[in-house]
Amino acid sequence: MKELEDVYPLPGMLTFGEVECLYRLGQINHCNGVIVEIGSWKGRSTVALASGASRVHDAKVYAIDPHKPLPVEGYTEDTEAAFMANIKRTGVADRVVPMIMTSEQAARGWNQPVRLLWIDGDHRYESVKLDFTLWEPHVVVGGIIAMHDTIRKKGPKRVLWENVFLSGRFQGIAIVDNITAVRKVEKRSLTGKLRDYLTLALRGVYIAARKSRVPYSKSVGRSLLKILTHQSWMPVILLVFTASIAR
Repeated sequence: MKELEDVYPLPGMLTFGEVECLYRLGQINHCNGVIVEIGSWKGRSTVALASGASRVHDAKVYAIDPHKPLPVEGYTEDTEAAFMANIKRTGVADRVVPMIMTSEQAARGWNQPVRLLWIDGDHRYESVKLDFTLWEPHVVVGGIIAMHDTIRKKGPKRVLWENVFLSGRFQGIAIVDNITAVRKVEKRSLTGKLRDYLTLALRGVYIAARKSRVPYSKSVGRSLLKILTHQSWMPVILLVFTASIAR
C-alpha cells in the first residue's frame, strides 16, 4: 500500500499483511475512545495504527512500552530512542502519546474509554493475561481487541482461548497472519457465533497444517484461512465489525 511506504522499512516483527491490518484497524471509527497499544518496540505497529487513525478520526494512540531489555523474550536493547526517532521521522508524533512504563503502571488511574486495544507486549502467559485483564474492561462495547502472535506463541494463544473464544462477549473474529482481532459485544448473536465457529475451524486447519510434514499442507492451510480472513479481505474486516454493531 502506497500509504504505508514509510512503515514497511521500519524494524519490527510484523509482516506486511499485519502492518496493513493495523493500518485498517486504526481507521475504525464507529465508537468513541482512544487507541491503546501494549508493546511498541521501535514503533512499526505504532506508526501503522497512527497512520490509519489520522485518515479518519482524531483519537490518539497511547503507546505503552518500558522499552527496556527483556532477554527472556529475546530483546536485548533499550529501544526508547529508536521509537521516538521513528514516530517523529514518519510524521505521526503528534498523534502518539508515548507512555514509557509497563502496562500495569499505565493502567493505574486510567479512566479513558478505549476503541481499539492492541496487545503485543511480553508474550509469556501471565504477562499477556495481566495485560488483557487490566485493559479489556476499558474497551467500549463495539470496540476492538487485537492480539499478536496468537498462532505461534503459547501465551497469547491460551489467553485468547480462555478470555475471548470461550466468552460470549466477543464476536466477528478476524485473523491476519499472527494477528487475531475481535469485536466486544454485550452478547454474541447466533449469526456471529456461527461465523466465528467457521473461522475457528479454519484456524484449526491452518495450525495443524503448519505442524504437518505432508507436502504443501502449510500452503493449503494458509489458503483456506485466506478465504475468510486474510489481508486480501481486510476491507471486509471493517464491514464485518461495523455492519454487525446493530445485531
